[in-house]
Amino acid sequence: MEARYWLYAEEFQKHREAVAGREPIRVEIMDQKEKVWKQARIVVFEQAAEGSEPAGLLGPFGEPFAQGKYYVKVLEELLSPLEDEE
Repeated sequence: MEARYWLYAEEFQKHREAVAGREPIRVEIMDQKEKVWKQARIVVFEQAAEGSEPAGLLGPFGEPFAQGKYYVKVLEELLSPLEDEE
């Protein structure tokens, strides 16, 4: 299963408790359709849930792993710090 979203494993680990509790987290995600990194409020699931898309993790050197192991539901796209300055 191809991942729609990618997020950094390091950021994922920082929010591990929130992920386990299905609480929203704020992280940077790569949207594979648009090929762009975005700040977003998301909920991560270990199984498919309504409105979620397959996701994977990226290691410290950008190597993909755990593709399709997680599912992400984007609650809100946020302005990135660079967009705030414009």
